[in-house]
Amino acid sequence: MRSGRVSEQQRTAAARRAATPHPAGAAAQAQEASALPWLVLIPGTLCDRRLFAAQARALRGRARVRCVDLHGLDADVGAWAERLLQRLPPRFSLAGFSLGGLLALELLRRAPERIERLALVASNAEPGNRRAQRRSRQQRAAWRDGGAGAVVGRLMPVYLPVPRQRARHAPLIHGMAGATPGAAARAQFAWAALRPSGHAAMAAHTAPLLVVSGADDALCPRAQQQRLLATRPDARWLELRRCGHFIPLERPRQLSRLLAQWLAAPPRGV
Repeated sequence: MRSGRVSEQQRTAAARRAATPHPAGAAAQAQEASALPWLVLIPGTLCDRRLFAAQARALRGRARVRCVDLHGLDADVGAWAERLLQRLPPRFSLAGFSLGGLLALELLRRAPERIERLALVASNAEPGNRRAQRRSRQQRAAWRDGGAGAVVGRLMPVYLPVPRQRARHAPLIHGMAGATPGAAARAQFAWAALRPSGHAAMAAHTAPLLVVSGADDALCPRAQQQRLLATRPDARWLELRRCGHFIPLERPRQLSRLLAQWLAAPPRGV
């Protein structure tokens, strides 16, 4: 009986030792993690980190992922970008979705030497124009009259043209919009209408560029993607069939694979 109790104690102690990281092993893991590239993700209009939840999980072990919080965006986007750059790592890969791509281009204009790779997902590099300004006025009016739900409700058929996808992802999109402060929402609407062109900054930047678009995206159509490619013929462009605007939600696995391949490409020209 005594020998049995000792054996049980030995097994328990062994299990505890196995569950406790060895100092040398923990140090090696920390060193390995520190060697991973930084990946900064910027969500789109009225979105937050939940948009990229699938990509953050899939890329764990390939990159140190950080998602930018747009709830602090204010009317002075330039000052916001400078504050953000002060908080970001010295060098990082940058991926932006929709409005997040426009903001990524603003970071590129200000600190091109720090950006090792750039990915634009359902985005473009066009400057603000009358159409964008009209949309911004409509969004501000809808927000004033009906809040986040009114803005998203009007755009949902454009965001997700396939009804099945709309039914699946509408609750999350509404939830993210409802969590967005009013001041941040108005700043996002204004920046989308007045942003400068990003083509010159892209042309001067030679690091790997990934462009991912949806074939059924009416907000960022093929013509805009082709202009991106005219500016950077070396870019990799993937147009996803039967896909609308919200690529991170509609095609989470495919986008994660594309980002993993892009991260594996050696940075150059930075």
